[in-house]
Amino acid sequence: LIAGGVGVTPIRALLEELHGHAVVIYRVASDQDAVLYGELVELARAKGAELHLVTGPVTPDRLAPAELTRLVPDITDRDVFLCGPPPMMNAVIGSLREVGVPKEQVHFERFSLAG
Repeated sequence: LIAGGVGVTPIRALLEELHGHAVVIYRVASDQDAVLYGELVELARAKGAELHLVTGPVTPDRLAPAELTRLVPDITDRDVFLCGPPPMMNAVIGSLREVGVPKEQVHFERFSLAG
């Protein structure tokens, strides 16, 4: 499960419903931007899931292929669910393709703020 910013809301709901081992990657600019993080920590603990908070400036290398495979070594064997802002989603989808995650294993929902 990969969330960017407030895209964590549907990812949190998925984690709550999933059975089996899950890995959650939550990408935000800073710790202060990690809404629902406390809930995710508790839920991940209760479900036996791994939780990774990835923080820092918006740069392509934060969820680049090498970083994704470091966080989830068996990522090509998993279904990947993503939700976040379009630029992040585009970068992650590109990284997933580069590491060889089959297209049918990638599920996503894009969102953007109306302006």
